[in-house]
Amino acid sequence: MSMLNLNNYLTSLSNTPDHNQLFTQANHLVKVQRQLQGIIPAQFRNSYTVGKYTDHGQLMIYVNNGAVATRLRNSAQSIQQKMNQAGIHVDSIKFSIQPQLVLLQKNDRHITKRPLSPVAIENLDQLSSALPSHSLLRASLQTLLANSYKRK
Repeated sequence: MSMLNLNNYLTSLSNTPDHNQLFTQANHLVKVQRQLQGIIPAQFRNSYTVGKYTDHGQLMIYVNNGAVATRLRNSAQSIQQKMNQAGIHVDSIKFSIQPQLVLLQKNDRHITKRPLSPVAIENLDQLSSALPSHSLLRASLQTLLANSYKRK
């Protein structure tokens, strides 16, 4: 299913009486999440998500470890004030540690560094030599090769 078809389907689904409340709540959570992204320091951007927001002003934020929870708890009053100033009514903020957030994010960050094979090094060296001396590609290849020689 293409993105356009999916978007059309979700739009039509959100207009049905059975799903209207669900989509309204989901859109409100997205709004709260976007507002939090502007308030909470960038260093924590991948460490939290909005878990729950009630009409009574209770905000639940899921964090991926205790250290982040502590740092954000110390800023809770400031976060609450800024959310209220932005027009999102918040009476209290609670933090819940959800370690599975870390598992989902670690897959994106885990990159295995493999050394270049001797044949690859030789071919890249030949290519680098064939390029003009002022070429950016040549400079990049030489940096790559220098790093490859250091790993040996």
